Amino acid sequence: MRIRRLPAALLAMALGAATVITGATPAQAEPTDCTISRITDGYSSYCASGTGYHLIGVSWKHPNPQMPEYGEWHGEWAPVGGTSVVHFPFSRQIIAVNILKKD
Repeated sequence: MRIRRLPAALLAMALGAATVITGATPAQAEPTDCTISRITDGYSSYCASGTGYHLIGVSWKHPNPQMPEYGEWHGEWAPVGGTSVVHFPFSRQIIAVNILKKD
């Protein structure tokens, strides 16, 4: 009889230990309520709520179609409530402006 109860007891102890080791972590959420603003020589992003970080990203190409130059500029990672800014130093055709997010 003791032999049959032993596996169940070991299983219960293992599950209890796994719960203690992993623990419960607070829920993480990407930044929300984000806005993009045009500034004099670039763009900025601001996220008002959520958790984690955000940055502004700008995709561009050369305005002359015979120049196959293109790329991306990124601001710095900023926490929720902070602003990420990207400045571009010379004239380029802007293709897209996006906010990248991470927990």
